[in-house]
Amino acid sequence: MTDDELRARLRRADPARDLPPAAPDRVSRLLEETMTATATPAPARSRRRPVLVLAAAALVLVAAGIGWLALRPEPQPPLVQALPRIVAQLTAPAVQAKCVEPTADTLASRADFAFAGTVTALANGTVTLDVTRVYRGSTVHEVRIAQAGESSEQMMGSGRFENGKKYLVASAGGNMLICGYSGEADAPGLQDLYDRAFA
Repeated sequence: MTDDELRARLRRADPARDLPPAAPDRVSRLLEETMTATATPAPARSRRRPVLVLAAAALVLVAAGIGWLALRPEPQPPLVQALPRIVAQLTAPAVQAKCVEPTADTLASRADFAFAGTVTALANGTVTLDVTRVYRGSTVHEVRIAQAGESSEQMMGSGRFENGKKYLVASAGGNMLICGYSGEADAPGLQDLYDRAFA
């Protein structure tokens, strides 16, 4: 489309095309009034509108939060893999023998395994202890001691294992050491013996 065609089209669309042209003095006066007139102040905006917009936005956020809380998936507990329980097997000798007074040096040189534990079961000639501390040897959680009789005079304390009681036990080559080297944890001198032997 050429410029002339565009001008012709604009003239046809002009709603004032049939009006006579304005007089030059009138055009000058209108121009002067337009240039000297002060701007009309814009109407003051309502202050309520921003407040309403903020309130609506807050409601949308609250509704979204409530929806998220209602529809969020339940937290799953972390997967915990159960570690195998390590068990040691020992034998309590049934031999009655004369004992010499125990020493920390002898305990330290003879014992290849020593621990503190609590008796949790007595059944079929086997004592089961939960290990609370290992003084020497590999870490284990439980020790089972096969015993020929119910008591041994060479074990410190009452001479026998009792359910719920705490014991200090030493062994060499899978055999429990007696003659004052194993017994009830609160037997006089036994804890001190272990502290000195395994310091």
